[in-house]
Amino acid sequence: MSETEFGELLRAVRLRSLLTLEGLAEVSGVSVRAISDMERGKSLPRQGTLAELMAALGLDESERADLLRASMRRDTGVPRQLPPDPAVFGAREAEMKAALALTDDASAGGRHAVVAAISGMAGAGKTALAVHWAHRVADRFPDGQLYVNLRGFEKSGRPVDAGAALGGFLRALGARAKQIPRGTEERAALFREQVVDRRLLVVLDNALDYEHARPLLPASAGCLTIVTSRSRLSALSATDGAALIGLDVWSREEALAALAARIGADRCRAEAVAAAEIVDLCGCLPLAIAVVGARLAAEPQASLRRAVREWEEVRPRLDVFVSDAHPGDVRAVLCGSYRTLPDATARFFRALALHPAPTMSAEAAASLAGVGMPQALRHLRELTSGSLLSRDGEGLYVLHDLVRAYAAERAESEGDDLLCAEIRLLDYLCHNARSANRYVSWPPSSAAGTPAPAPGVVRLEFGDREEALNWFRREEATERAVLRRTADRRLSGHLVALTREWASYHSLARP
Repeated sequence: MSETEFGELLRAVRLRSLLTLEGLAEVSGVSVRAISDMERGKSLPRQGTLAELMAALGLDESERADLLRASMRRDTGVPRQLPPDPAVFGAREAEMKAALALTDDASAGGRHAVVAAISGMAGAGKTALAVHWAHRVADRFPDGQLYVNLRGFEKSGRPVDAGAALGGFLRALGARAKQIPRGTEERAALFREQVVDRRLLVVLDNALDYEHARPLLPASAGCLTIVTSRSRLSALSATDGAALIGLDVWSREEALAALAARIGADRCRAEAVAAAEIVDLCGCLPLAIAVVGARLAAEPQASLRRAVREWEEVRPRLDVFVSDAHPGDVRAVLCGSYRTLPDATARFFRALALHPAPTMSAEAAASLAGVGMPQALRHLRELTSGSLLSRDGEGLYVLHDLVRAYAAERAESEGDDLLCAEIRLLDYLCHNARSANRYVSWPPSSAAGTPAPAPGVVRLEFGDREEALNWFRREEATERAVLRRTADRRLSGHLVALTREWASYHSLARP
């Protein structure tokens, strides 16, 4: 049967059920537009959509079999390239709501193609969101779905060339080999010509950057393109009006729900404290939770508490997130991001592993790495753009715990001088506290006999008491973390000096 025959059959059983299009949409949860497209022979349903329609229509076994057979007869000239829908997907309600609104824009057939760019750190679930979204709305793009993994951030190997990806798309759309030109620009032009008046869904997964993705964008109204990348594709917003969707890690509640979906809600409730410790150990990163969830699901009788205790002792820490039960590997995906960094930015990134607090200032980061502020700001922009760092509401930089663990592994393997970096951070906190104390303590502390800070330490000048106090407040979490975590006896003199220089501020801040 063809799409037309399926549509006629669907319309016939709907009318026998005495349902209008709107009535069937209401009881099935399938949109009026999607049902109308099916009945007019414009599209065939996915399995999930068909199941919802058959349940709403109350069909007998014979009618269900006829409708199922009709739905499975597809035009072989229409590409259906989407990978399988994720078996476990959740905790992205806000993002899915925005995604479905964009789909409405695309399927409404406006004046231009619709582009969405999903960005976020490695393992945040960008591909899962893109593929799940695509499956949810595939019925609304009857001319097919194209998918390519561009491999922009693979641990090894080169990204897929845009020209090669275009060649695959053109073949999927029916072009013969002799019709496909050699050059990327010529292929892009032919692709745009081929998709004119077609309603296509295109998924460009794991793009390296803007230049990697842009040649693959269809230009026709009625097309939806979903791009995923660890890079923030802001330029796509400027040139193509792309909607930018940023993915953060899950909240603790979302992470617990995802863990429960993998190992069972009863198991999580029975050991609620241990379940919470597991998601904390994972840093609420979706990939990490998927890996440990697969490990635990493979051992349904294992104690969660015992697993936590064992994993807390694992060194290197990222070894926890490797399992035969799941193909994901947190270390491997982070390596894919790291290998794209210029050498100087990679060195800067490794130094950040030594920062002990959840957030860091640009000045503290520059001091750790021993570089000037202009260079530090450039490196911070590159790391933030590549989703290896993020920024909080106060403008401070945030390094995810598992990214920090990876940076520490790389720093050790590269033989970086970690002691000198620690000294620079201590000097930054100590010498700038001494400068700030000119406005905070009385009498001001004396610098007599105090050695100069190490080369590469950022030295600040404060204009008044408020500036000095603001600096203390901003760096207080770092100072406390340094005192709590620095155990190297060679740094004991620095720690004594740090405690002395911060004493006045702490006496003021104490209630």
